[in-house]
Order: sequence, then structure tokens, then C-alpha cells
Amino acid sequence: MLSTMTKDEAIRAEVIRAARGLFQRYGLIKTTMEEIARAAGKGKSSLYYYYANKDEIFDAVVQEDMEETFSQVKAAVERAPTAEAKLKAFSSTKIKALSQKVSLYGIVFGEIADNPQLIKSLKKRYEVREMELLRGVLAFGMAHDEFKRVDDEDLDDLTYIMLSAFRGIEMGLLEDNRIKKMGDRLEIILDVLSNGIKR
Repeated sequence: MLSTMTKDEAIRAEVIRAARGLFQRYGLIKTTMEEIARAAGKGKSSLYYYYANKDEIFDAVVQEDMEETFSQVKAAVERAPTAEAKLKAFSSTKIKALSQKVSLYGIVFGEIADNPQLIKSLKKRYEVREMELLRGVLAFGMAHDEFKRVDDEDLDDLTYIMLSAFRGIEMGLLEDNRIKKMGDRLEIILDVLSNGIKR
């Protein structure tokens, strides 16, 4: 993959990879630009040519991870044959991806919980894409007579409410580190959410 990148893209990828490893190990607050430059095999001045500061590098790392998670969720949703299966794929795939990220970024998740502003703009953009994907699942269910039909305005509200419910479940599981304990019980929660809108 690196061979198809421009020199600048390859350097940015190296910096992101190096920074990701440091953020996972030490967290955002304790990681310095000097450490990132050293881990990437670059001089500090050349690092500043590509990124204005550590927060900009952190944004790039988080954006790449969010993109990876979204791609996994979207692919799982697209593979699922029914609207109910798509809803379950949407939530369960995201929870699994997030649980992997939590184990990699335990320190960073704590820092974000203490200061949600760290990823506010990135989170907003990600949520817009999630809303579109989930709205598509609900519309698919209505078109195939799996879910009750509602008008467009109600569909927007329903999408927002369901996404909020999924997000609340995800955050509760992540904050309390309960994902492994939940096991099959997660399936029950997803059943309740999807059956509540079944036709």
C-alpha cells in the first residue's frame, strides 16, 4: 500500500502509526511531539511541517480509527439479509470494534471521558454518517414490510432515538468494562430494540 502513496502521504502514515503506538502506551497527555518524531524516525522540525501540533496528529489517528470502525459496521450491515439482522449487525459490530479500541486505548478513553472536547468535531462528523447508515436500515425495513411505516420526519426522529439508545448502551458497556460480561445478553438487548419497531 505504501508504494501507491506519495512521499508526503507515506510520511503522514508513518507519523500516524508511530503516534498511535505512543498514544496506546502512554495516552495523549503524556506523549510529546518529540517522542512522536523520534518514534517515526523524523526530526521534530519535519514533523511540524506535516502537523501543527500534537492535537492535530491525535485527530488524524482518531479519524483513521473511526473510519476503520465505520467501514466494518457498514460492511456488516450491507451483508445482513434482513432489516432486523442489519440493526443487530450495526450495533454488535460497532460494540466489538469499540471494545477492541478500548483495550488498545485504555488511557486515551479515560482522557476523552475527562475532556470530551478532544474529539467533539470528529465525533460530530462520524455521527452524521452513522445517522445516514441507520436511517437507511430503517427505511429498508419499512420498504420490506419488516418495520412499521412512518413519514420522513418521524423516520428522522426514530433514527435519532435509536442511535442515541445504541450509543447509550455502547458507552455504558465501555465505561463499566462490561462487554465481556455481557456475552449473549447483548443479543437480548438488541432483540428488544429491534422488536419494538417490528411490524
